[in-house]
Amino acid sequence: MSKDIDGAAFDAFAGTAMPRLRQLAYAWCHDWHHSDDVVQDTMERVYAAWPRVRRGGEEYAYARTTLVRRLISEDRRAWRRHETAILDDTAAGATSAHPSAVELTGSSVERLDAMDLLRLLPPRQRAVAVLRFLEDLPVSDVADLLHCSEGTVKSQAHHARRFLQQHLSASPPTGQDTTFLADQHFPDGAHR
Repeated sequence: MSKDIDGAAFDAFAGTAMPRLRQLAYAWCHDWHHSDDVVQDTMERVYAAWPRVRRGGEEYAYARTTLVRRLISEDRRAWRRHETAILDDTAAGATSAHPSAVELTGSSVERLDAMDLLRLLPPRQRAVAVLRFLEDLPVSDVADLLHCSEGTVKSQAHHARRFLQQHLSASPPTGQDTTFLADQHFPDGAHR
């Protein structure tokens, strides 16, 4: 270890941040093994920049930003794109590798929960939904992370929320926490 890196402080940070980062990565890519790999890579990058990150005092924000940018970058790579499993036997004739192109039937929706539905969203809507609803970030922070306008974030969040609410309201899964889908209004009617 370098003299500049406080190993105990990093270990404490990693112990508290890794489970939350892993959840965020899983919500994004829907693969626990891949989530673990991305979080490990993120923590390596945070460790390499630890003295600078520690001075800034926003350790988790830095780690989250690193993770999100890593996931976005990876989504752009052709080797990362792969076919997904077909949801049920009635969709077996579908030729598209994109799951949103598969028509959802009643029996399919019953088996899907909120995390499964996130996977069906287009990449930009999924990114916004994960950051807005699961990480509970304000619109401005999501816009900064995704390098887009606040209007784009609001629009993508609206479309994602509408899609998720439609499919969850058709047959809500038992025991599934869907509070992250609730409209995010304050008493004055303003959005966060």
